[in-house]
Order: sequence, then structure tokens, then C-alpha cells
Amino acid sequence: MPISLDDVALPKDFPPLVLIAFTRPDLLKEVLIGLSQQSLLPKKIIAFIDGARNAKDQPLIEQCIVLLKDFSLTIPVDIVARPNNLGCDQNVIIGLTEVLSAYDSLVYLEDDIVPNRHFYDRVCRLLEAYREHKQIFSISSYASFPEKIYKSIDTDFEVSDRVFGWGFGIWSDRWHDIALMDQPKQYNPFGSFYQIPTTLQTKMTMINQFWLEKNNQTDWMITMTLAALYKNRLHIVPTTSFVRNIGFGHPQAKTYSKGQEPSWVNSRYDDSACPKYLPVSCRELPNMLKASLKGTEVVNHLSSQAGLWLSPLAMLYLLRQYPDFKSAIALLRLFISRIPKMLQRLRTGLSI
Repeated sequence: MPISLDDVALPKDFPPLVLIAFTRPDLLKEVLIGLSQQSLLPKKIIAFIDGARNAKDQPLIEQCIVLLKDFSLTIPVDIVARPNNLGCDQNVIIGLTEVLSAYDSLVYLEDDIVPNRHFYDRVCRLLEAYREHKQIFSISSYASFPEKIYKSIDTDFEVSDRVFGWGFGIWSDRWHDIALMDQPKQYNPFGSFYQIPTTLQTKMTMINQFWLEKNNQTDWMITMTLAALYKNRLHIVPTTSFVRNIGFGHPQAKTYSKGQEPSWVNSRYDDSACPKYLPVSCRELPNMLKASLKGTEVVNHLSSQAGLWLSPLAMLYLLRQYPDFKSAIALLRLFISRIPKMLQRLRTGLSI
């Protein structure tokens, strides 16, 4: 494995860039500007636009299609406009499955993720560098490590067991191996949120999955992360983001429509970043990310989530996992303190 990404040759055939768009033409316009300024231009963009949910969506969708057609003068764009609304998750999962049935890899962006000028070049080279390293599941352009870990990393990229969908690359064999098209809604190969192995990073995935389960929601990226984690696959993640998220606070945002952009979102973005130094090994996580959390650390993390509660089943499972006295007492305190929340849900007919 080369030390520098600059020593990795570009692939003979460039992967297509998959772009997901819907009802945010104002944001899509910014993404297209970013793509037009790439140091290495994609040969093809495949854009998936979901169908309208209601009459108000249609004019916004049509604006997106016009933007993409006009952009075809810069980079050819194949536009796949869904006749019906599939929903964000299904539109993405079906789209990626379709593309990766025809190509051996792809680069992925959404309509609120603006790439810096080195984005496509870096992801293409990373896909080439790690193509034969089958334990690597995907390539990320977004720095998502816990803040405390950055001081211990002396390269531009590191191995991770958690990944964001804010600009990434993936190969056909890895994607088809998890077969998300064949999985049920809210697929979690571990079972329930509390059965997810907890480390410094996966404790955040655990919380994400709790809210999906309790609110009966889905998120294809969290599902993909869990499926890769279950198969002991890893991701290559940068220490500096070379994409930025502009979707927070947008009225058409699925998840982040309320409030201002949190400080962490683009805190590690660098408009001129062209990261190149690769991790020495891609076979295992750094020690800080590999270590399992102690029971008291898990409980402290769960307790920090104000609306979270533990069902009796979750409580019993965690007691078996962390039977030591301190962990057991901490779990009991958390369980008892959140009983009012469980009772409130039961009174309104919701499950716990």
C-alpha cells in the first residue's frame, strides 16, 4: 500500500458520480457549482430524483430537472426521475443497487453536500487504492471521528467503523454483500439498538438506532453502517472534511429542518484540503477506536440522552453484558429515572 494517495494511479474507467436530489433546487445549484470546479471532472453523473409527495413538490422537482439538464453541457447527466414517491431511503437503496449492477464502483453525493475541488479526484484514487482490500467497505470524504481522537492520528486518513453518507465511494461487491434491497424496514443485524457493540464511535450509532426504532423511522445510512459493522467491515475516513453540508435548517430537509447548523457539522471542513497520507494499516482500528466501552461508560452515554429510556428487555440484556456492581447500579438508576417516560408512551399507545 502506498504511503501517499498521490502515488495511486487513477482508474482507467472513472466511476460514475451518483447524485440524489429532490425538492431543494437552491441547494442543488450550489452542489453543481462545486462539481463544475473539480480538479478532475467525472465522465458521467447519474441523478436520481424521487417522485412528488404532493402537488407542492412538483414545481421544485421540475426546477431540479432543469438545473441538471443545463448542467449536462458541463458533465453529461443521466436523469432518473421517479414516477412515484419512493421515500428517501428506497430511492437511494434502489438507485445504488441499479448503478452498482452496471458499474464496479461509484462516487456518491446528495443535493446538500458541496464538494471542494479535490473531492472526486481523492475519492477515485481511494477507490483504486483499497479496491483489493476487501475488509474496507467504503471511502468517506467527511471527517467524523470523535474529537478526542484527532490528536492521536498523524495521517490524513484513518480506519473507522462508523461512516457518514456525506460524500462517499463504494464498490459493487461490498454493496451487494449486505443486500439492503432484500432487507426489511429498520433492518438491524444485531437485533435491537442495545445489542450493538459499543465503542467510542459505535455508541453514537447505538443512539441513532434507538431513535429510529422508537419513532418507527428508517435511515439507509445507519442501516448500511450497521450491516458493515456486523460483517466486521471498516471504512477509510479523512481527518479533514473535503465536503461541507449546507442542508441544516432548510425547510425541505428530512432530518435537520429545525434550528441553526450545529457547530460540529462543518468544523473540520477545509475548502483547499487535498488529503493524501494513508494509514499504515487498514486491517484493524486504532486502539482507541477498537476498545469496548466499560459498562459505566455505556450507562453514562445513555444517561446523557435526555429522552432515552430502557425497556425491561433492554435492561435485562445490558445487565447480562455488564454484571459488575457499579454498572448494575448505574443501569438500575437509569431504568428507574426513565420509568415516567415509558409510562407516558404506554398511555398514548406507543411501544417501549
